[in-house]
Amino acid sequence: MKRKRNYRLFLLILFCIFLAVTIIWVTRHMEIQPSNRIILLKCNVYCAIQLDNRTIKPLSLHQTERQSTGEEGLLVPNVIHFVWFGDPWSFTFLNYLSFLSVHKVLSPEYIFIHGENIPNGYWWNRTTLDVSNIYHVYRQAPTTALNGQPFKFKEHKSDLARLQIILSYGGIYLDKDMIVLKSFNQLRKYQTVFGRETKYALTNSVILGQKEAPFLKILNLAYYAYNGPTETWTGTSLRVPDSMSRILPAMVHVEQDTFNRPLWNDLKVYFHGSYNWSRLYATHVWARKAKQTGLALPKSPDDIRHWNGSFGEITRFIYYGPNDVV
Repeated sequence: MKRKRNYRLFLLILFCIFLAVTIIWVTRHMEIQPSNRIILLKCNVYCAIQLDNRTIKPLSLHQTERQSTGEEGLLVPNVIHFVWFGDPWSFTFLNYLSFLSVHKVLSPEYIFIHGENIPNGYWWNRTTLDVSNIYHVYRQAPTTALNGQPFKFKEHKSDLARLQIILSYGGIYLDKDMIVLKSFNQLRKYQTVFGRETKYALTNSVILGQKEAPFLKILNLAYYAYNGPTETWTGTSLRVPDSMSRILPAMVHVEQDTFNRPLWNDLKVYFHGSYNWSRLYATHVWARKAKQTGLALPKSPDDIRHWNGSFGEITRFIYYGPNDVV
C-alpha cells in the first residue's frame, strides 16, 4: 500500500515537472480564475464590504492590487486573507488575538475574511472596534477538487480556496489561530513563501504569495490529480508542495522553523513550560489539537494575565504590548 502511494506521488511530481516549463512560458498570459465567483450583496463581482459597525463601503479586490504596490523590492502585497467555511463563525478571544496581532505587527492595508458568513459574537464586535480595514468577501466553499473528485476531508476545501485566493490576488494567508510576532517584510521580497511543518511536508497555515506566482500556479494544477476517497490528510495540501519545493527551489522560499511552531506535539511545553519563541515570525496555537488533548484555551484577558509559560508571554505581548505586560 505504501509503495502504491509513493508511486502515485512520483507520477504526480513528474506531471508537475512536465507542466512547469509550459506554465513558466505562459505565466504572463495565463490567469487562473478562482473556483467561485465572489459576490457580496449589491456589489459587483470580486467585491468586499468593510465591517466596522458603522458603514458599509464596497471595495473591489482588484483595486487592492493597485493600492498595495509601490514598496520597493517587495513582491507580496501587505494584504491579509482569512478563510472560513461552514457554520457561522462565533469569534473567540483567541481569534481576536490573531487579528490584533496582524493589526499591531503587520499593519496591513486590508484584512479580508472569505466565506459564506460574517463572524459574530462579543469578540468579533470588539475586533471591529480595535482592528481597522476588515472586509468580508462572500465566497462559497468549493464542492469538489479541480478534477471533480469529492474532498475526503472538509479542511481540503479551505486548502484549495486559500491557494486560489493568494494566486488570484496576492497577499498573506493566515489560519485563524495564528498569532503574528514579527514583521514579514523580509519575506515579502520572495514570490512565494511556505513554512516547513515536518521533514516531508510544508505547512499552509501561513502562505505568502505574489499574484499569479508560478509556484502557486503549478500547485493549483496538482488538484487535478486529487485522489478523492483515497486522498491522505497531507497529500496534495502539504506533501506535494514539499516535493515541488525540492524540484523547483528557485520558485519558492521555505522557512524551516519560524512558521507553524510549535508543532502539535510540543503544545504542553508551549502552554505551561518554556518555549523559545524569539525567532518566530508567527506561532500556531493549534486550537483544535489543544482541545483534543485537554489543554484549556484562554477565553478573556483575565485568563492570560497570570498565565505561566511561553503561551502566556506571547498572548500578553500581543494584548498588552511589549512595554505594558502585567
